[in-house]
Amino acid sequence: MKMIHIIVILPLQKAGVYMQIQKREAPLKTKFFLSMSSLTTSVTVLLLIIMSFIFYGHFFSVQAESSALQLNAVNKQLNFYLDSLDNYSRMMISDTMIQKNVIKYEDSGRNYAEASKGSDPFELYTEADRTLLRSEMRKFLQTIPYIHSATIYADDYTCIASTATALSPAPLETLGAESQSVYAITQKFSNFNMKTEVQTLSLLRPFYEIATGKKLGYIEISIAEQDIAALYTANTSETSKLLITDRSGNIVSTDGTYPLNKRFAPIANQGGSIPKQFYTGNGSICFVSYIHDLDWFIVNEVKLSAFFQPLYRILMITVLIYLLFLAFSMVISRKVSETITKPLYLLIAHIQKVKQGNWSPLNNAPKDVDFHLLFQEFDSMLLSQEKLTQDLIVAQKTKDKLSLDLLQQQVNPHFLYNTLDNIGSLAELDETALLIRLVSNLSEFYRHSLSGGNLIVSIAEELELTQAYVNIMQIRYVDKFSFSVDCPGEIRARRCLKLLLQPIIENSIYHGVKELDGFGHITVRVLMCHSDIKFVIEDNGPGIPEEALNLQNISGEGHFGIQSIQKRIQMYYGDHYGLTMQNREQGGLRTIIIIPGEEGAEHEL
Repeated sequence: MKMIHIIVILPLQKAGVYMQIQKREAPLKTKFFLSMSSLTTSVTVLLLIIMSFIFYGHFFSVQAESSALQLNAVNKQLNFYLDSLDNYSRMMISDTMIQKNVIKYEDSGRNYAEASKGSDPFELYTEADRTLLRSEMRKFLQTIPYIHSATIYADDYTCIASTATALSPAPLETLGAESQSVYAITQKFSNFNMKTEVQTLSLLRPFYEIATGKKLGYIEISIAEQDIAALYTANTSETSKLLITDRSGNIVSTDGTYPLNKRFAPIANQGGSIPKQFYTGNGSICFVSYIHDLDWFIVNEVKLSAFFQPLYRILMITVLIYLLFLAFSMVISRKVSETITKPLYLLIAHIQKVKQGNWSPLNNAPKDVDFHLLFQEFDSMLLSQEKLTQDLIVAQKTKDKLSLDLLQQQVNPHFLYNTLDNIGSLAELDETALLIRLVSNLSEFYRHSLSGGNLIVSIAEELELTQAYVNIMQIRYVDKFSFSVDCPGEIRARRCLKLLLQPIIENSIYHGVKELDGFGHITVRVLMCHSDIKFVIEDNGPGIPEEALNLQNISGEGHFGIQSIQKRIQMYYGDHYGLTMQNREQGGLRTIIIIPGEEGAEHEL
């Protein structure tokens, strides 16, 4: 008796000792881990600060150089456009045919009064002359896609001819081109939609008769703002915007970020002198290029976040390095402590397996006496618990089987009552042939329903049972509906719950085709869907209310079979199988049943 007493007390004393050891070890492990973590964190932060300063300066330099190159390219291309306007305007006003045509227009107007007084007749300027002038102007511009239009005006700004589809909506008298060329922002109608105005950059210059030097009028040649914006729009992004302003800060061309003709404050606030780069004060930097001929500025506004984006990547890399060092410190601290805590960790790990359903004993107890005794007692507890669990499982399976049998027995009693009533009626009417068919199909139905007490039958047997039921119902409802089955031969040997389809067919008859004024159709299709078997039952009845499509909302007489099918399927195959109902677009109800197609997928009952 004393020996037993010593054996019982000794583990408790040892457990107390190891609890004290564990309490002493925990600070050691924690200190070691914290020291490694602190060192890793300090090195990482210092490295991040140094690299941030270095890379920020580098990225700013790269961005400034990139913006300068980009602005220079846009500036050169825009100057090329301006040179094109100048060159093509000079070529057109010096063209012999254009000179003669405009001189004819001037002479026609000047001599009209004299001709009306009886002087010698003269050649009038006709619409054909205007068309010829327009055609000659278009020859110069037909290969230049960025020129919107060219227009020739008389000395009084009357339009003689234009390549535009509609005349300018605004007068040109105020542009000040009487003696020299000027650039101006003008409004034109779109060449594609005459109701839409577009902003253009126009070169307006006077032109003279080559022979006499007499002033004949003006030529205007224009580029649409959208063609100017096309020079740089492709280079814009969320962090980099481009636009063009005049010296007052008014926006004359934009990539869409800012509206046209609005004031761009960063330029307007600079006053007369515009630096090549400056901070805006609202989280961005502006890089500027000057267009001398127009006194305009091309502006590249870059958000400061663009400079920090590369730093974010560096930060992520640094964090990853930090996490690697942190993981390394965790491994080292664990190695130091696991020599003592390993048996406890082993026990904890096995407890986790037990939580997941693995009730196997440890079978690898440590050689240490105290831990060995602890592991033995733990294994003994597992075996006792496993036995109790198995007993509960057997009891639950028995309960489930009884529930499943009860559900199946409740499927068709009322069907039998109705059929017996029909048999009595046919006997009274002396309908012997129909009576024989009815009794034969009823016998066939119950022969398959009983099937030796088996819950599971082949799909072929289930279809035969269903056909027998349909034959009985077609006798009851003469010429009311048709029934068809489509099931490939290789599926017929598969197995399913007995009386799986009959309640669905019953629902389609009583709540579907029975309600029709015309002829009804019920079809059953059986097909493989991946590794599952899908039954699709469709009818052309009136369907069911939308709220009843949820099986939980189905209630009342005639719907018990639907609910029992769902319960039987999920009780036997699991909650991820079952049936769904949906109204068809063309009318009627579609019921889909899905069960596993592989043998052994069902629960063992």
